Amino acid sequence: MKILALAGSMNPNSTTKRAVQIVMEAAKKQGAEVELYDFRKNPLPIYDDRSDESTYPEAVHQFKAKMLEADGFILGSPEYHGSISGVLKNALDFIGARELEGKFVALVGTAGGALGATNTLNTMNIICRTLHAWPLPSMVSVPRSYMAFNPDGTLKDEKIQQRLEELGKNLVEAIRLMGRELRKI
Repeated sequence: MKILALAGSMNPNSTTKRAVQIVMEAAKKQGAEVELYDFRKNPLPIYDDRSDESTYPEAVHQFKAKMLEADGFILGSPEYHGSISGVLKNALDFIGARELEGKFVALVGTAGGALGATNTLNTMNIICRTLHAWPLPSMVSVPRSYMAFNPDGTLKDEKIQQRLEELGKNLVEAIRLMGRELRKI
């Protein structure tokens, strides 16, 4: 089982990436092969809706291939101005239902404010559903993310830490259950 994680932040000290990594580790403990797509190391150009997709750089084709190969996803984004980050939105613009249809997605949002990333999670949920993916019903928001983490990468709030870990476990279980059901058909 392959899971691709996207942390929609270019910040080298990204709290979104830290939160996504907690979900990734939990999924790995359940036996999944998990990869983090790093937008800093593999930047994508601005999506411009070209009529000839073959003219996009190799990074775009590699990204789309990784999305197509994945059995499930972890999407994380900081809340920027009440929505998802530009880098994540741009990346998602390169793909369509072909890459996401019927696949489960775990959603994680981080925010600097006390209210958390509710708008970001709702936006990612809508995007996933529009692309025929199955976002898990339990989404996790990390409020005040700039001060939410311990030096070892865990969260100070044990309940949020546990929710992120459960999200990773639930993603793997959902993919496994769907696989079992499809084999029955």
